Amino acid sequence: MFADIGESSNFPGVKKTRLSKVFNELKTKMLFLFDYGDEWYFIVQLVKITDFDKDIKYPYIVESSGDAPAQYVYNEDDE
Repeated sequence: MFADIGESSNFPGVKKTRLSKVFNELKTKMLFLFDYGDEWYFIVQLVKITDFDKDIKYPYIVESSGDAPAQYVYNEDDE
């Protein structure tokens, strides 16, 4: 995050990191922090590498668990 907002960092940041650098072998897992404010964490795993399929809408979710929470719901109490 800090590299992405222009602060000094030893890491390239989320915007400049390619998936091929994170997932360099099958079964590699990553803890992904989606929202820095709400801190939504997801475990992401490389399960297989396939050729691009024009009939599939990407990104493609292979598996999920539980109900997805509402994202950025407006609440009058937040003001």
